[in-house]
Amino acid sequence: MPFINRQLYEGGSTVHITNIPGNRPEAHNVSRNSQAPIMAAAGNVSPTEDFDEYGTELEPEARVWKTYVKVADKFDKEQVEGWNSSLDVTLIFAGLFTAICTAFVIESAKSLKEDPDETSARRLDQITRILLVIANVSNPESLNSTELAAPISPDPFSPRLVDVCINALWFFSLSLSAAVALLAMLAKEWCYLFMSDRIGDPWSQTKTRQQRWMGIEMWKMEELIMFLPSFIHLSFLSFGIGLCVFLGDLNWRVAILAIIVTLGSMTIYMLSTLLPLLQQHDTICPYSTSISRLIQRFQRRNERHKQDSEETNHVSRQARHDSERTSHIAVEALAWLIKTREDPKSTDTALQAIAGADSNDTDRKILRGCGADTMISRRLTSLDSYSTNYERVLALYTRAHSFFQPPTTSATPRKEASPSSEERGDDTPNPELQESSGAQLQQESNRNQELPKKILRLRKIINEQIDAYVTPRSTRDNIRALWIGRTAASHCLKSLDQGVQPQTEELYDSAIDLLERYRSRDVYLNPQEVQFLMTGIAMLLYFLLVDCTPDAGAQYVVELVRKADTAKSNQEQLRLKYLSLPMVVYALSRHDYPVWPDTSSYHLRSRAQRAVDVVAYYVSQPTPSRLNEVSSTMINLGLLELLADPDIYKLNDGDIKTISEAFDSSAREAPIYTLPSISNTDIYSRSLKGIIKLISKEHHNLLDDDTQDVAIACLTILNRIPVVQWTVNSSFEQVYAFVIECVLKIPPSGPESYGQNTALDLMQKFHDRNDLVRAQNPMPDLAQWLNRREIFTKLKEAAEMQATSNDPNFVTKLFATGQAWVLIDFAVKSKTTDQDGWRSCLSFFVQDENLWDSSDPTILRFEDQRTTLANQYRGMWGDRSTHCHKYLKSLYESLALAGPEHGNLLLANTPQSFGTEK
Repeated sequence: MPFINRQLYEGGSTVHITNIPGNRPEAHNVSRNSQAPIMAAAGNVSPTEDFDEYGTELEPEARVWKTYVKVADKFDKEQVEGWNSSLDVTLIFAGLFTAICTAFVIESAKSLKEDPDETSARRLDQITRILLVIANVSNPESLNSTELAAPISPDPFSPRLVDVCINALWFFSLSLSAAVALLAMLAKEWCYLFMSDRIGDPWSQTKTRQQRWMGIEMWKMEELIMFLPSFIHLSFLSFGIGLCVFLGDLNWRVAILAIIVTLGSMTIYMLSTLLPLLQQHDTICPYSTSISRLIQRFQRRNERHKQDSEETNHVSRQARHDSERTSHIAVEALAWLIKTREDPKSTDTALQAIAGADSNDTDRKILRGCGADTMISRRLTSLDSYSTNYERVLALYTRAHSFFQPPTTSATPRKEASPSSEERGDDTPNPELQESSGAQLQQESNRNQELPKKILRLRKIINEQIDAYVTPRSTRDNIRALWIGRTAASHCLKSLDQGVQPQTEELYDSAIDLLERYRSRDVYLNPQEVQFLMTGIAMLLYFLLVDCTPDAGAQYVVELVRKADTAKSNQEQLRLKYLSLPMVVYALSRHDYPVWPDTSSYHLRSRAQRAVDVVAYYVSQPTPSRLNEVSSTMINLGLLELLADPDIYKLNDGDIKTISEAFDSSAREAPIYTLPSISNTDIYSRSLKGIIKLISKEHHNLLDDDTQDVAIACLTILNRIPVVQWTVNSSFEQVYAFVIECVLKIPPSGPESYGQNTALDLMQKFHDRNDLVRAQNPMPDLAQWLNRREIFTKLKEAAEMQATSNDPNFVTKLFATGQAWVLIDFAVKSKTTDQDGWRSCLSFFVQDENLWDSSDPTILRFEDQRTTLANQYRGMWGDRSTHCHKYLKSLYESLALAGPEHGNLLLANTPQSFGTEK
């Protein structure tokens, strides 16, 4: 029995839940009656021996980030050590050279200003000459004062040009070497910061390190460190030239040696810079300088960009960038790991992780730039079918290879596209289709690409919520419910790529098994854990419905409904509202519902995209109140979808009963995300047609004792359908006759009394002048359906039964009397008594098949019968001792107005007059 370690992250802490065995020896073999093993989301398994959950190859818990951290630490350590070594040499040389330059500069700087010693000597010489003149002159007045006061030098002091040049070169050399020393110290601090604070889980370390590395590349820190020695070289060159000039000014013979050494050094330096840049065939030049290495670096980068542009010149330059920054960082980190190629295992792990990347032009270009597409192709051609995990590795490389493929255009256009030539019945090409096929194919391709992205975003939302929710107190069953909710999206992604897998069905069965155990109180789950479980079930359900038959898909939903707490069930553990997401997903998977608000862009989305959108919208809400508001509407929508075609879904009597018990006829119709109010869709009309199929089966009478619950279920749903949804094609006459029979045959007391009251509610709706549909057909088939169900015979039997006002059957007798009057009055005033259908109906009621052979006018006989029924109804109404249904009161009010000058209750409200004012 395997034991699985699982790490669950809550905030900054890690909760270790160990020793969680499954009930089966194999993790992938889960039956309906077994408990699903909890898959490891994160563990201490070697990356080469463990595989990620499908679609999570680039998620924070993916194995590739462990490899990334391992390779990055080794790479960065070597890189930073190299930078530090270079900076240390630069610092030492800059310090020594600065000291040497300082000694020379101190002496040379004196030549830039007047020498005070020389000035004093000149002044003393001038004083001596003056004294000599004075001593030799007998007449002092003959002395020329102007000559005695003349300046020592006729021109002001100005340094020589050669002195200026020497000092400029040496001061430049000194300041440059000092600046290099400062930059080298800063660079060593930058290297320290790059290697610091690498703690946390692998993804956190990866994200921090990759962002720093991208900053180094963006701001050219490596190039700066590489170029620093060149500044020292330039400083040395400046000093050497200044030294040659200085010595040449003193003695050209002495300067010759210095010039030879300086020129020789410059020549060697230039050759070391230029020779590596020349094209070499089979050799690599061993000489280089920091300048040549920097130029070569830019050359290699330009060559890669040029190659990328040649390979991807067919891809639009207006590529969309990934909206999520973390996804882009993940791709950048993956590209770096592949370019580093530390060892074959780490490269394989990185290449396999591309299977989970979000396909877009920007990321494809980044990964192509590091040669990932070529390496994947080579590995696909060299896989060993006898190797360990061959199928898993093959699947990963296949998905990674598809990442680099251009968007497919082989999808079939939607049905809304222009008809083809075959559909139009000619061989002429459809010009509209030719013009729009490219756009349609592109739209279909875009839809196919968007669905995985939506599922990935939904999975991220669910994972974040589960990580924030889970606590150390969670039991094994709590963890199992959360695990199903977390992993369902990955199974959906795999089903989307490879079709529904057995593991998906097993996971769904496991979820249903846990739901059943929760319903029977064998396990305890918190409401939020149940909701996570139901979210997973909703996602799994949609993809199970894709490849199964309609009847099998319907059974998935009916089975869910049976487990829930319905109005007539005896359990209150699993509330019906929890089924809201699976039910709306089922409805959206079976029909293209209108969009609200009506936006053209949303019509391009597939049913799957819409279902995922709805689930994601309600899952992402901060509180469950928004989902609770629409839960009843979602459940009703799914139930009505089941009733839309009971034959295709192969619904039996038990299924119909289950649906009726779950149907909430009093639910407020709250708008579901992306859908209008369901009364503004065609779901009611489609479900009405399905119900009519049920009640019109002659070999299957729903009003038999063992199927009355099904009849009551149909009445419940019919009562919920707004009358405005009734159309000509809805076979109003069938439903009308069926409802009359339900009132007559469903017991008026006991649990079934709800059915008779519902039938009377429907009769009131049918005859309510203010709430009926418009139609053009005056019920021509009413007599036919009354005959088929023998309505007049049953009306006569019920009207003649013995029942007092305190008898439960009194309501049935009162209805039969009044309804018989309505039908006869309708036949008389519509002048249809002579028609074959009405002849058959009325002859059963008056029990005289030869009535139309008599010489007396038949209309008089029916008028007498109508009067008798009216009087009988009035008498019974006066004898009633209990409150009667509103419809029975409507019949009484119609009797009070009875007469040839007044309209019939049924005639006034037949479909041709529905909605008209009286």
